[in-house]
Amino acid sequence: MSVININEFPDFFRAYNWSNANHRARGYPGDIYPSFPWIKSLEERGAWLTAQPVVAAAPTDYVRELLAWGAGKNDPRMRFEVGLGNVSLLGIFQPVVANISDPKAAITAALQIPGCGLTYASKLLRFLRPDLHASLDGRIREAMLKSGLLSRIYDSNENSMVRGYVAFQGYCADLVAQLDAAKIGRPGCNLPAAPTATGWRVADVEMALFAWADRSNSGSDAESQLAIHE
Repeated sequence: MSVININEFPDFFRAYNWSNANHRARGYPGDIYPSFPWIKSLEERGAWLTAQPVVAAAPTDYVRELLAWGAGKNDPRMRFEVGLGNVSLLGIFQPVVANISDPKAAITAALQIPGCGLTYASKLLRFLRPDLHASLDGRIREAMLKSGLLSRIYDSNENSMVRGYVAFQGYCADLVAQLDAAKIGRPGCNLPAAPTATGWRVADVEMALFAWADRSNSGSDAESQLAIHE
């Protein structure tokens, strides 16, 4: 059983690597350390949205781009486009922003966006407030479930998804606190840092967990346990 500790988080953060065909189609290289170009662009526009006193127009193209950024085997973009005809995206998005500081209320609101299950609803929160929110995707869920760090989440059950996200967000926030206490700094990169001595944001911890999950889910490391070394 491979055990990692928070001292490994800087290396996992540097190892983060995400790209798909849409990166090239939209003129972005893959999101790798230290530039993370598409992530940075989505974060900047998310910060602008949350800074508005009122979201007055539906950010349809922003959500489309977010879905393109994250698209993998289960591409939600068609479900999003089909669902748009039956809902008011603005009416759904406004409560997301209004409740962005409350993880439970924010994820509950984001799950109402057409095509957005837990993976993409949490990605939206992550880009709107990376200091507070994290993306909970399938590979992280699988690795944390195997390691006993997160209970099974049922995607057909909204209450289960909400509970699972709140638990994950709290876990990431606790890791930030432990990294701060241990004075383990986030590696310098093109993304904004938290206004703390170490610079870790909740989304940065999630990016490190994404790289950890790749290792944990493959080969002999499939049963790895994430352990916190104090």
